Amino acid sequence: MALRKGKKKPEGKSSGTPYSTVKGTFSYNSELELERRLAGDRYKTEFWKMSQEDPICGAILLALTKTFQRIDWKTVDDPDGLLQESLDNVKFKSQMDDILSMFIFGHSVMETTLKRNEEGKVVWNKMYFRPQTTLTDWNYNEKTGELDTVTQQSYWNTTGKGPVDIPIKKCLLFNTTKSQVNPEGKSLFRSGWRSWYYKSNMERLEGMAVEHDVTGIPVLTPPEDVELVDENGALNKLGDWAWKTVRNIKQNSQAGLVTPPGWSFSLVASPGKRQFDHGAIINRNANQIALSMLSQFIVLGVTNESGSFALAKEQSSLFYTAVEGFALSVAEVVNSQYIGAPAIANFNGLKVQPRIVPVGVEKLDINDLGTFLGKLLKYNVITPDDELESFVRDKATLPQRDKTSSRLADVKTAALQELKDDEDEDVNEPNKDDKKEDTMEEDDNGKS
Repeated sequence: MALRKGKKKPEGKSSGTPYSTVKGTFSYNSELELERRLAGDRYKTEFWKMSQEDPICGAILLALTKTFQRIDWKTVDDPDGLLQESLDNVKFKSQMDDILSMFIFGHSVMETTLKRNEEGKVVWNKMYFRPQTTLTDWNYNEKTGELDTVTQQSYWNTTGKGPVDIPIKKCLLFNTTKSQVNPEGKSLFRSGWRSWYYKSNMERLEGMAVEHDVTGIPVLTPPEDVELVDENGALNKLGDWAWKTVRNIKQNSQAGLVTPPGWSFSLVASPGKRQFDHGAIINRNANQIALSMLSQFIVLGVTNESGSFALAKEQSSLFYTAVEGFALSVAEVVNSQYIGAPAIANFNGLKVQPRIVPVGVEKLDINDLGTFLGKLLKYNVITPDDELESFVRDKATLPQRDKTSSRLADVKTAALQELKDDEDEDVNEPNKDDKKEDTMEEDDNGKS
């Protein structure tokens, strides 16, 4: 992946060192890709092909996107609801498929616009996806070295409009990895590309091997006195006909062959079991693709012979840990980049910047959580309170508590407290019957 320039090289600058900043010297051309098949923009075609054609890659992407759909994006420090209104305006959850295209290409760019709501507050208006295949250049400020604009090829070139430079300040730039020298990030498929390359080629070879095993290898034998080559050793017309016939003959509903007199045709069957097991090689590469994305549990029992429930649970926990990291990264982009939550805080003069927090990321076993909390509460290790309840509700993706309505726990607690108060009063006060009896004796003594 190369960092490309969008402007002409300044005069008097040496090649590869166009400007210097406090961060150091930056180069227009920083080619970090080691595989020539993925150099430049060619990686976009390769990784898109992986996502569309390979079942393992498709399954991993499906697991990632569906897991993200379970996430709720909770706003905090947002008393006026401006950030929540912004998320609703752009339909943030429905934009997630476009945002998560960063898994395929390493990055995704969402251009965001602002507007004033009915109360005159600045909020998000629209969010537009800028496809990775249309982005051509990352342009840097020559004085500061900061990323300035991204160039998008226009869809309206037929009308005379050329490429458009989109200011980065108007965009949310999502990456799988953070790097100051490469805004394009790193595709999740990069580490598994080599295994996919060998796997896809081996599948093609396996298809040809199966075809030859089923139909046999065609053999066309000419008579002994027939020459197939000329004096220069090249195929003559008859030899060319024979070669094309053998090469193109197929077993299908229209199969057939008419041979000249004296010619013979036969199919040579496969000699038996081959030296290499194509299926084992394909499965090994499929396992390596899943391993490169912490998704080994997907191939348990499919490309592997067996897999226990405990092993699948342990491996899936790593997957959910990775998902949680990506979710926090998405939230960080919204919370830190200029057009995100900082813009809402700055334009509205907010003293505290609102933020979004992903809720319900990890896969939670409700039974395990209930057993764990039950033991803690039983031995009074922790005391149930509103904060603990909010935590449990978030982990179980339950609705937040309505503080204006009463709960059964409140009623029960009040009843227990009232009963305890009554018991304390009985202990502290003298026996009413004894007191009454003493009073009667005093009255009798008084009369006597």
